Amino acid sequence: MSIASEHSFKNPGIAGWPGRALRWWLGELRGAWDDAMRRIHAGGSAAVTIEAGERYWVLRRKQRPIGHIDLQSFDPDECRQILAAAVAASGARAIFVEIPPERVLSKVVSYPVGARAELDRIVEFDIPRHFPFPAERVLYRYRIVPRAGTAHTEGGALAVEIVAVPREIVAAICGELTAAGLSPAGVALVGAASPEPLFLPGSLVPQTRRTASPLARRLGFALAAAALAALASWPLAQQARLAVIERQIAELKPRAETALKTRERQQQDAERVRAVFALRAARPPLVGLLDTLSRDLPDKAWLLSLSISGRDIVMDGLSPSAAEIALALQKSGAFKDIVFRAPVTREAPSGLERFQLGAAITEKKP
Repeated sequence: MSIASEHSFKNPGIAGWPGRALRWWLGELRGAWDDAMRRIHAGGSAAVTIEAGERYWVLRRKQRPIGHIDLQSFDPDECRQILAAAVAASGARAIFVEIPPERVLSKVVSYPVGARAELDRIVEFDIPRHFPFPAERVLYRYRIVPRAGTAHTEGGALAVEIVAVPREIVAAICGELTAAGLSPAGVALVGAASPEPLFLPGSLVPQTRRTASPLARRLGFALAAAALAALASWPLAQQARLAVIERQIAELKPRAETALKTRERQQQDAERVRAVFALRAARPPLVGLLDTLSRDLPDKAWLLSLSISGRDIVMDGLSPSAAEIALALQKSGAFKDIVFRAPVTREAPSGLERFQLGAAITEKKP
């Protein structure tokens, strides 16, 4: 069953459970209409197809041409007379119109597979993006087409052919048929991606006022039966869809749990790495600190002890001038908050000053 859509079938205000049921039912009804029209169109010698091109109208029985009309060689009245005579001579009891690719706009668009259930609304929204007409000015149908021998999808994408025609073209064709005393049983669009016709909804095909033919009555009864069958089967279809979803969830659950455990392990590893880097950043390397002190302390200064607690250091030592030690550390820029932790004393034998300095190591900007 081809999937097809038309702007007038949709009601944006429908919501909730009844709305979903009605949209599903309308989709089934559209599919039943397409199937019925294709069977009548393809079956028997009672049906004649008019391929309504821009210049030539070709009459076919199935795929066999039985005549054609050059619209530029005769005036409109003569074309209508020839058309009516050709249809009468064929003995056709049903007339179908095919609008060929030269008069329609056709494009294959890719959508995510998950968008399949909402294609009606998505395609309607996308019409102005892909065609130079707003959705209300065109009649359009769509169908899912195979790609590269696959069932309908390739690489996680859904290939959808959208075929659109301006309403004026359909109205002009049906107007010519009406003027010739003919009434089409169906109007179809033929896209570039597939020769299979896409039939427009019967409510959009202008009809002449006349008593319904046996074929039309049979078609109406068939569509009514299809509508009842679709309405009755909706709960079963929903149950089947729910069962498929539950099965997919059960299949995905082990992989989701594995992915969650892997993510938790990765987060724990990352936290450990961050903790190590934080410890290293909180306490500067001892070798680097000693190298800084060896460069910044003046000559003839001696360190007797050095203690480090985080970024705080305490130095005990001897120097000809303890004030020079404090000044040198201040100028280096590697230390701050320099204070004497104890009174300065002078050693009798050497004459050097004994000092105890406290300071904080300056944090380096990244």
